[in-house]
Amino acid sequence: MKGVKIVFEIAIDTGGTFTDGVLIDDERKISVAKFPTDVVNPEKSLMGCIELLAQERGLTDQGLLVDTTTIVIGSTIATNCIVSKTGAKCCMICTKGFRDMLELSSRIPKDDPYDLRIPPPEYLIPRFLRFEVEERLQFDGKTITPLNEEQVREAVRKAKQQNVDIPVVCFLHSYINPEHEERAAEIIKKEYPDVVLSSHILRKRMEGYRFHTAVLAGYVKPTISNFIKKLDRKLKSDNFKGTLMFITCAGGIASPEVCLNNPALMIGSGPAAGPLFANLLADLGGFENIASIDIGGTTIDLCILPERKITITTEMIVAGHRNALESVDVTSIGVGGGAIARVDSRGILCVGPNSAGADPGPACYGKGGEKPTLTDADVVLGYIPADYFLGGTIPLHTDLALKAIEGHVGRSLGTDVIQAAYAIKSLAEENMAKEAFLKFVNSGYDPREFVLVVGGGAGPVHAAAVAEKLQMNRLYIPKHAAVFCPFGILLADYKYILNRFYYRSGHEIHADELKALYLAMEKEGIDILEHQGIGEKNIKLVRGAAMRYFGQLHNIDIFLPEVGVGEPFTEESVQSLVYGFHERHEDLYGRSDPSMPVTIETVKLHAVAKRRSFEMAKEPLYAEDSSAALKRKRQVYFERKHGFIDTPCYDSERLRHGNIMMGPAIIEGTNTTVVIPHDFQLNVDTYGNYIMRRC
Repeated sequence: MKGVKIVFEIAIDTGGTFTDGVLIDDERKISVAKFPTDVVNPEKSLMGCIELLAQERGLTDQGLLVDTTTIVIGSTIATNCIVSKTGAKCCMICTKGFRDMLELSSRIPKDDPYDLRIPPPEYLIPRFLRFEVEERLQFDGKTITPLNEEQVREAVRKAKQQNVDIPVVCFLHSYINPEHEERAAEIIKKEYPDVVLSSHILRKRMEGYRFHTAVLAGYVKPTISNFIKKLDRKLKSDNFKGTLMFITCAGGIASPEVCLNNPALMIGSGPAAGPLFANLLADLGGFENIASIDIGGTTIDLCILPERKITITTEMIVAGHRNALESVDVTSIGVGGGAIARVDSRGILCVGPNSAGADPGPACYGKGGEKPTLTDADVVLGYIPADYFLGGTIPLHTDLALKAIEGHVGRSLGTDVIQAAYAIKSLAEENMAKEAFLKFVNSGYDPREFVLVVGGGAGPVHAAAVAEKLQMNRLYIPKHAAVFCPFGILLADYKYILNRFYYRSGHEIHADELKALYLAMEKEGIDILEHQGIGEKNIKLVRGAAMRYFGQLHNIDIFLPEVGVGEPFTEESVQSLVYGFHERHEDLYGRSDPSMPVTIETVKLHAVAKRRSFEMAKEPLYAEDSSAALKRKRQVYFERKHGFIDTPCYDSERLRHGNIMMGPAIIEGTNTTVVIPHDFQLNVDTYGNYIMRRC
């Protein structure tokens, strides 16, 4: 209605080859955009994406921002910082005798533990920058040796001499009593305003996990701080007066202050959002077991959701470094669209993990890139239309792709350029399928029982081939697959995760003790959410515990149903946790023993506040005949036809609910291309999404 003010919410995922954005208004109308990522200045990419979203609504970027209530950002900037080794110079100030804990708590590489030629792991803090101080707490938090404050001051002097950026304090048993770490921080802050305390990053037993995670937090802290501060300044200068939030590795959103206090939350931030959107799509499609695969320009992100449950891990590994915060269990594989193809010294073709990124990008971008990539192979084979990439906004140069593939792959393999391009495409898909299969098997699942939910700009190009290799019969491809993670960001709730050490077994477990711990955590969680503008009545609590049978080493996380603030924790609640543990142990390992005493090592609390969701618009049933959407026919390579064939290409904007297409065929969209191979049928559902089946 004219004169009625429309307000907006923006979700953006940055750090990959492209910065992806989704804009939604209070009438739930959706706009999407993609903008090349500036790795050096990612805030510029965010502003460029916002400008494109504004243009789609006929607004200036300032005109859009002044009416925007919330901007939520997901990012791989912290992850990229670790992978590229561009983080801060850190030192560790640790308990005397525990200088080598990083090495002692590292795992032998699983690829080949018996190969003595494999170089030892690299550590973000070298040994000469780890300074020991006298202090010691007992396992229950009682002081054995007081903190030697003069040794802390001496450690700070050494750090200054070595031009250290961030000190990281890691004391034994600080998870149960942070007093020594906090006193050390008071001393350190006289010289270093920024200091990281392991007890403030991860309240968890097993010092190795805690030390590694704290080191990661310190390593990425300046990068995250600079990014957030630059972005905040730029948004405010463009009239943004709303709320800026970030999605965390746990799949919830948090304020900039929370992320700055614990930068490790930003490691794996962007990919954590994809499974949230996959979960919604599973609900729309009526699927029980799904796996989400998001194939972007740099990586593939894979997550398994049995019974639509998002799995959580404390074993995230980034470039060989462990982040033990609770994170969405996403496996990243370095075979995205920008994956560089090469022939190694043995004459063997390799694709990835190195990526051409957005600058210079694949050779076909015409921005100076000379090395062939998976995207170049897709252009040469006709899967990606050179004249309609991102709706024609970025023209692709097939001649440059041909030159790069022939020069770096074709000649080395002694084959023609088309066969070389197909070899790149086939090997990339084989690597994708192999890693996906391993994730299924290691998680105890059969991929044939799952539906593959597809995201990413390159996802719909390769997903059918990957599904075929995994013998998966159905795929679900959203029409906005290219902006998969931003849609997940729109669905993310406010979430804050807290842990407290407990360690009691059998009859030692008392409801009153657990109640006291939960009340303390609930107060902390409520305070944090209230500082982010959330009222107590809108906050929900999920109580849980890390549990195992007495004598076991590894825990199983068990959670009770969500409750409101003030709901009592009783003896019945304890029994529900124990019963849930026995049941889950049976599911995982095929056996349980209710007569065995159960150990509760850690109590957990998720403080959650729901955000307003969105509904995807439905379309009326049209017809099976899709000829009205036929855009053109062009030459596309299909191996089963032994070469290029005249392939029907459909306009995604003209497809309607009920349309059916048989492969081989192509759907050309503004932000992505869908490849329908032989023996596959594609149906358009009521939401305009695509259901693909193997015939």
